[in-house]
Amino acid sequence: MTGDRQSALHTERLVLRALAPTDIADFMAIAGVFAVARMTSDIPHPLDDAKARAWLAPSNGEARFAVVRDGRMIGSAGYFRRTTDTAELGFWLGRAWWGQGYTTEAGRAVIRHGFDVGRLGLFTSSHFHDNPASARVLAKLGFLPSGSGRIWSVARGHDVGAEMLELTRARAEALMDLAPAEPKQSRWSALIERVRGTG
Repeated sequence: MTGDRQSALHTERLVLRALAPTDIADFMAIAGVFAVARMTSDIPHPLDDAKARAWLAPSNGEARFAVVRDGRMIGSAGYFRRTTDTAELGFWLGRAWWGQGYTTEAGRAVIRHGFDVGRLGLFTSSHFHDNPASARVLAKLGFLPSGSGRIWSVARGHDVGAEMLELTRARAEALMDLAPAEPKQSRWSALIERVRGTG
């Protein structure tokens, strides 16, 4: 499996599991709506079978989950690892599930996974300027503004003004009751520990 280890994540109301080819019908039904696709950077519109299968296929550096409610995929959340300890958070939901707190719930689970399992030190994310709902979600998750710019939207076919944000591990630890990160060993100190263990 590509990306960080992806066992299923469980929240109060949701299950987050790895995306699968069998999700294609639900994905096309909910992500094929322009109102959903236009608020993402990477979901094409119109969405056909080939594009849907390509989107669902995992890529290296990604930890992407189907967000499942009552046995049905209602959206997706996950991250793409940009550097050794930094990743970009992304999420979207079908329109029928907007405004019910599911995105925040799923986002919190993905962030905990990234910091605990992926050993990330920083999450970045962004939202288009015309997407106040995502702005509210990111604020609830503890993200702070870090700048602004323009991001390509595949569905719209052009760059869109966007707000950039970030969430440090230290801030997440304070807000989400995460366990403190284990101190990182240098390659030399790790080698010395191994040699001592065999002595």
